[in-house]
Amino acid sequence: MESQHRAWVNHGKARYYQAHLVQDLFGDWTLRKVWGGRGSRLGGMSLSGVASYEAGLEELDKLSKRRSQRGYEPSPIHRWREKHLIN
Repeated sequence: MESQHRAWVNHGKARYYQAHLVQDLFGDWTLRKVWGGRGSRLGGMSLSGVASYEAGLEELDKLSKRRSQRGYEPSPIHRWREKHLIN
């Protein structure tokens, strides 16, 4: 199982949101969320443990739906990764 990364941008509001599903040194899975805006010091990061890799993927799917509802689009880098790395 490999780490997963998702990124979204809201061009109208110049905001971004990223989520990373990573395995820590103890073998546990952690979901790291980072958000902010261009030209702004407002933003943040949160870390939360997930029960398993599969649970982390479910959380990423939920985040993707929420970001879409709030006007965010997958970033170009994420679309490139989907096309070339995830099959």
